[in-house]
Amino acid sequence: MEKIQRFANAVSSMIAVNCSEMKISSNPVETLVAFSIGSGIGMTIYDLVGGVGGVLNFILPDSTRANGTSPAKAPFMFADTGISAILKALFDQGAKTENLKVVIAGGAHVIDQTGIFNIGQKNLDALKTNLGDHNIKIHHEAIGGSKSRTISLEIVSGKSIIKTLGEGEQKV
Repeated sequence: MEKIQRFANAVSSMIAVNCSEMKISSNPVETLVAFSIGSGIGMTIYDLVGGVGGVLNFILPDSTRANGTSPAKAPFMFADTGISAILKALFDQGAKTENLKVVIAGGAHVIDQTGIFNIGQKNLDALKTNLGDHNIKIHHEAIGGSKSRTISLEIVSGKSIIKTLGEGEQKV
């Protein structure tokens, strides 16, 4: 509560996290937001004790299968390299594994409704594998279906907000 009162007169700031990007913050007036997530996945990670968090917005599961895109130049495009990068950035800011709250959204079948390629499911599988490798669990997910989602992280509170097209929003 003290943290919220201290910044009561501050101007809030919304920071966009585009496709294939990652951003972290400990600034309580900032909200990080990834808009219109389809088959990609937006992931919020927040250290409940340290007050630092981030958003990763990746679109492909595996950098080793990158076809013409250098994972070194676009590490946040992929689940494997993006998750490692955001965790390193958060740990460098003092975040601890045991304090992390993870919320995910996306993985829809927006383009490939027949499921032949099912990139959304492959992204989800890659995310779960990579988080599992770090012993990190998912606290809440809004995955699948055919509608795009927007996910945001309020740094001041650590709350994630998921908005699903035509279905309203969830605060977790």
